[in-house]
Amino acid sequence: MALQKTGPISLNDVNVELKKAPTANISLNDADVRALAGVPTGEISLSNLYGKPAFVPGTTTFTSNSSFTLPAGYSSAVIEVWGGGGGGGTFGAATAATAGGKSSVSGTGVSLTSNGGGAGSDASSLGTVVSGGAGGTASGGSTNTSGGAGGSGTHEPFSSNGIGGAGGNTAAGVNAYTSGGVGGATVVAVGNTAGNAGGPPGAGGSGAVVYIATIVHQGQGGGGGGGGGYSRITALPATSPSGTVLTIVVGSGGDGALKGNAISNGGRGADGYVVITTT
Repeated sequence: MALQKTGPISLNDVNVELKKAPTANISLNDADVRALAGVPTGEISLSNLYGKPAFVPGTTTFTSNSSFTLPAGYSSAVIEVWGGGGGGGTFGAATAATAGGKSSVSGTGVSLTSNGGGAGSDASSLGTVVSGGAGGTASGGSTNTSGGAGGSGTHEPFSSNGIGGAGGNTAAGVNAYTSGGVGGATVVAVGNTAGNAGGPPGAGGSGAVVYIATIVHQGQGGGGGGGGGYSRITALPATSPSGTVLTIVVGSGGDGALKGNAISNGGRGADGYVVITTT
């Protein structure tokens, strides 16, 4: 429901809209009243409140930097943060893979950080085992889960296949992405084959395979990128009042390693996400 659009309006009406007792202490300068009116600072009057609804419960997903104001009358806000996934490696890269970017949410009562996954390593000689990127760490939440590490890149001497390591997965969310991000699939091949991109949110890209014709037609793979970290907290009006502005930073996925032939590039890591669900 919403406040009346015309006629007399009182602070008692505002209390009811904010799910408080009608006679509770209230001021036009209260943060939740200003949030309801849409007047964060400066002069405010009861006329600013005509027709204003407290809020509609829902889920908002952020895929780029932004901000979010905790709405007037909210009961809780579950905030979920994934870092970006790391890029996958290759063999003899012209440009190395990069790590995923850090995601964060900050504001009164909230300080979450989810680091990006590490880059997959590049192979420099046939038959080596190269490491995948480390999973990103997380902090500040009631739940903090590191991303999965990327798989190793290697060579199978009996089959001649190269193996590009799988990308690391990310933790499952509770209100969105409940299966988590799935890392780019392992690449098994002799010929030049690109790595696979990581799935959202924040999974790592897989390593690529390079065909090495000068050494009896063998393949060699790079390491997979690590998955981004995951952090979650439930914000409450007692510690994060209505009207609190949350600053949102969303980390980008890391780039896969670039090979000169433009075919055997590592898979790109998926971008991080932020999801806020208010009730």
